[in-house]
Amino acid sequence: MLAGGLKSSTALAATVASMAKATAPAAGLRAYEWTKARILDGTFPSGDMISEVSVSEALGVSRTPVREAFQRLQSEGTLELYPKRGALIKPITPRDMRDVMEARLLIEPWAAAAVARLHNRSELLEVVEHHVEVVESAQLPNDAVQFQEADRSLHEAIVAATENALVARFYESLRYRQLRLGAMVLTRVRGRSQEIHREHREILEAIRSGDATGAAQAVHRHVVGTRDALGLDSEPRIVPMPDVGDDERDDGTE
Repeated sequence: MLAGGLKSSTALAATVASMAKATAPAAGLRAYEWTKARILDGTFPSGDMISEVSVSEALGVSRTPVREAFQRLQSEGTLELYPKRGALIKPITPRDMRDVMEARLLIEPWAAAAVARLHNRSELLEVVEHHVEVVESAQLPNDAVQFQEADRSLHEAIVAATENALVARFYESLRYRQLRLGAMVLTRVRGRSQEIHREHREILEAIRSGDATGAAQAVHRHVVGTRDALGLDSEPRIVPMPDVGDDERDDGTE
C-alpha cells in the first residue's frame, strides 16, 4: 500500500510539474502581449516605471513570466530594467521618430513599386486587402492595438513580397518602434485614422493595377502624412520621392 501510494504521489508530482512547464510559456506570452498592449494604448505612458508585481497582480500570474516578458521587451528596446526598482518605459525621442520615418521613406515606396511590377501578385493583394479591412474594422480607441498591428502587417507584407531578405530583415527591426509611433499619431491627430483608410486603399489599388509609380507615390504620401502628424520637420534631411524607373504597367494578365 505504501509503495502504491508513493508511486501515485510521484506520478502526481510529475503531472503537476509537466503542467507547470506547459503553462509557463503561455503565461509569459500573455504577460508580454498584455504589457505591450498597455504601452501601445497609452495606459503605460512613455517615461513611466512599471513593476513586475503590478503586472503579475493584474494578470493573476507569478512574477516569473512577467520577468521574462520584461526581458523580451527590453531586448526590443521598449523597456529599460532596473533591479529592485522595476522597468522604465523608454521614451521615443524626436531623433528616434525621424530615424524611423526616414527609413520608411527610403524602403516603402521602392517596395511598393517593386511589387506592383510583379506579374503574379494575386496572393499579395489578398493579404494586403485583408489587412486593410482589419484596419478599417477597428473601433478606436478600444481597438488601437488591432489597428496598429494590422497596419504594420500590411506594410510588412509589401516589403516581404519584394523577396529582398536583407531589406525585409532590416524593416522587421523597425516593427515595435513603428507600432509605438502609430499609436502616438492616433492619439495626437483627430481624423488621421480616416486619412489612413483612404491612403491604404490608394496603395492597394495602385498595386492591383500594376502602376509602379502610382504605388510608390501613394506610399510616399502615406508615410509623409504620418511624419507630418508626428510634427516632424522634413528639413534638413528630407527624403525625396524616389525615381522608380520605367512606368510600364503590369495588369497581371497573360
